[in-house]
Amino acid sequence: MSIDLRKKAEENFISLKKKADEAVTKVGLKGQTARVALAIDISGSMNSLYRNGVVQRAVERLLALGVKFDDNRSIDIFLFGQKDYEVGELSERDFFDYVNNKIVRKYQLEGFTNYAGVMKRIAKRYYPQAIEGSTKSGSFLGKLFGGESLRFSIDQNAYKACYQNSEPVYVYFLTDGDNGDKEETEVVIREASKLGIFWQFVGVGNEKFQFLNKLDNLQGRYIDNANFFRCTDLDRISDEELFNRSLAEFPTYIAEARSKGLIK
Repeated sequence: MSIDLRKKAEENFISLKKKADEAVTKVGLKGQTARVALAIDISGSMNSLYRNGVVQRAVERLLALGVKFDDNRSIDIFLFGQKDYEVGELSERDFFDYVNNKIVRKYQLEGFTNYAGVMKRIAKRYYPQAIEGSTKSGSFLGKLFGGESLRFSIDQNAYKACYQNSEPVYVYFLTDGDNGDKEETEVVIREASKLGIFWQFVGVGNEKFQFLNKLDNLQGRYIDNANFFRCTDLDRISDEELFNRSLAEFPTYIAEARSKGLIK
């Protein structure tokens, strides 16, 4: 039975890649390369989405889109809740039952949601020499809800020297609710606008996602580096619509980032 399920999943993945290819071609990004990351919420409220396979199906769909940009035909997986983690690389070879094997069995769902930590982790992952910052003790509440805080700023001279000829980074950020570190997250996304990172925020469920809407239109950024859309039920949105909405602003970002000298 496991073999049959795997075969069915592989056949479905082939179909997903065809749809993703059509979506990428439609927005004029055929041949565009990018490094792709997927950040997934592991707060307790996500439990039913993990248990019912919604997260696994979302991962498969995003992998199908991601491999259209990534030369290694893989994406990098990050998790965030109260803390943040880098899981590792996900490729076409090992997507089957990935969420159960690499996330559910190895990580506990956490009781609080922070965004800034994983956003810093992603920025440091791709642009380590351009990140300025040092660990500090932080307040009691900071320690309680997110560990130690990190000063976060971009050394633009280092960025230009090391990364301005690099390809963009596309981050798919999946969450079901707002966070507890809003002020710090605003600092991070403003600073990260000086890097070649595009953040595609996706809100799942019935929340209003007021903060993600705010991030989508945040003032004070060097470049518009984020987009947001809400999806009440990920399983009900068609593959075509999901891909189209996920790529709605990425082409505009690439053009502007290139004109600003942030990417090759």
